[in-house]
Amino acid sequence: MRRRLRAPIAALLATFVPGLGHAFLGRFRRAIVWHVTVLGGAAALYSLSDAGPIDPSGSIGDVAAAVPPGVALPISVLVGLSAVDAYLVARAETTEADRAGETAVRRQAAGGNEGDGDGSVDRGAGGPPDGAGGRATTAAPAGNASAAVECPHCGRETDADLDFCQWCTEPVPWGDGEE
Repeated sequence: MRRRLRAPIAALLATFVPGLGHAFLGRFRRAIVWHVTVLGGAAALYSLSDAGPIDPSGSIGDVAAAVPPGVALPISVLVGLSAVDAYLVARAETTEADRAGETAVRRQAAGGNEGDGDGSVDRGAGGPPDGAGGRATTAAPAGNASAAVECPHCGRETDADLDFCQWCTEPVPWGDGEE
């Protein structure tokens, strides 16, 4: 559930403060580039326009009215592009994590679960087939509540009841399946 909300939250944050959505995703260099681009673009466009100085002590409406449309429109487009980029970066991370999780689940279902002993880990069944366009629903093993499963990120065994790996702290695909 949390992973699905990352993209809209990142886009919303990037709409309010350019670069904040990227910082939320942990992409700090990209956040700095977007922030500097938008603020630098605003300063450059405002300095090239024929507008007079803006009184920052006025209301927000007065400050917004003092910014000429030739400056406000390009800056709005840059802010929008920053939000779209934050959204797409978050979606790409989610898709990559889902694919890594599906690969780990397939590997375990094919016989890679020596640590359990009972062989009850078959989370691949019931999920959509490859190319179905949906996300595979991977649930924790039903028969063994405290079963250890392999983390798709670091490869170490982690508790299936947790929604993150206790070793690398990355979210696991079966952690947000049913809520």
